[in-house]
Amino acid sequence: MKKTLSILLILLLNPLVFVFAQSFSPRVMEVDLMKEELSLVRSKLIRIHPEPFHFLSFEDFEEKISNLKNRLEPMPVEQWYVHLASLISSLQDGHTVLLFNQEDRRRYFDQGGKILPFLVQVKDNKRAVLQHHFTNDSTLSAAELLSVNGNLIGEVLQNMHQLTFGELEVFRNAQITNSFGRMYWLLYGHSDSVTLSVEQRNGKLASVTHNCLTVAQYDEFVKIDFPKMEQRKAHHMCLTYANNRPVALLKLNDFNTYKGYRDSIEHTFKTIQQYSIDTLIIDIRGNGGGEHFITETINYFLLDTAWVLVSKAKIKMSDEFYSVFPKTVRWLAKILPKKPSIKLAAAIMTNNTKISRVVKVFDPTTKEPSYEIYTRPKQHFSEKHRFKGKVFLLIDRNSYSMSGMFAAILKDYNRGVLVGEETGGLANPHGSNVRITLPHSKFTFTVSTSRAYRPSGFFDHHGVIPDIKIPYEQLRTAQNVETILQLLSKFN
Repeated sequence: MKKTLSILLILLLNPLVFVFAQSFSPRVMEVDLMKEELSLVRSKLIRIHPEPFHFLSFEDFEEKISNLKNRLEPMPVEQWYVHLASLISSLQDGHTVLLFNQEDRRRYFDQGGKILPFLVQVKDNKRAVLQHHFTNDSTLSAAELLSVNGNLIGEVLQNMHQLTFGELEVFRNAQITNSFGRMYWLLYGHSDSVTLSVEQRNGKLASVTHNCLTVAQYDEFVKIDFPKMEQRKAHHMCLTYANNRPVALLKLNDFNTYKGYRDSIEHTFKTIQQYSIDTLIIDIRGNGGGEHFITETINYFLLDTAWVLVSKAKIKMSDEFYSVFPKTVRWLAKILPKKPSIKLAAAIMTNNTKISRVVKVFDPTTKEPSYEIYTRPKQHFSEKHRFKGKVFLLIDRNSYSMSGMFAAILKDYNRGVLVGEETGGLANPHGSNVRITLPHSKFTFTVSTSRAYRPSGFFDHHGVIPDIKIPYEQLRTAQNVETILQLLSKFN
């Protein structure tokens, strides 16, 4: 009833929901401009990425480019994005991606563009379920989606798959779940209303039509239905405690650095010590990664042995690579020979790793040089507030990039019990990506400059595997200390 009243209030306050949008005129890309961007993407990929064809062969990639060139004709910028994103998606690297120009997205909304009035969850069995909707139609709750505006959901998901990036299928499904509305717009264009064919929870088939939402309406619904979402995003980490038990939950929302992060992390472990906590649950579910500085600082209070962030790294030292250096020493790194420059980077950017040797290698296909950096551990841990108790680490398909590397470190050094499902990113990921703005479409093309190898050196094409496997549907329901402990007792 509360939700129905909220919806009615928004509709009354914003009569535009019943008004058809203005005609939308997208930017049109000419053939010569698209060919120029295609050549730029190819050259940047070969010059910057240390192993661009680790999954797709160079010959297959060249064939894809040739086929795309032959099909080019003047087209809306959204259609050009779909074509180019599909090409980059085939490389199977979650850090080498194409991002749509947000100015064009805003322009679409300024001209009356709308947003689908529902959120979708893509299941592992390729089913799509309405996980939330912004209507007063209760029959839509948890209904299985069969078609959208006459487009069968299987075909829709297949088309959306080409707009996702990464190595693992579950991670790509998560991207569709998070961006279903945006992807649908890129593929199928504008709609003032949407007709859904669904199978309701009671097994009945139904066809329903609902108006799409303006940005203002959508934002209002989100504030009402997800009031705590913005609060969670505002905090990098959060520490909570179990009732009457020496158990704490440390939720890490990301690995991004922020002012005073070292002091904040030290204070957290000081508090854990003061409360005499003997079991620490670290939650990196949904953590998309960030910077290695956070990983190093947290491990400083967890590990009691010399350790390495990575056992080996492979980098391509292009001109763009130097953007990863701090600005104060970037000029020096550029004028130094390659190997001294690499050692300078390690000395500045990590506290726990030493370089044992650097080897220059050549890509057998492109003949481009890259450098393999082998490391050895350095004593780097805290005696003052180091946590000596038991650690559980919660991981899932949305644990990606640096959070996956954090999981690999704890697993390889036997410092915790990993719980959940395989991480969405590889245990030996690409990364340290640079951003390039394409000149005409203004898409952002991000390209990996390195590959990191986990401390154990074990290499396969998987994410970090949990010690205790818990299905995603059950894992996602446990969001506080008590429910997590219940889940652990059930599967442990």
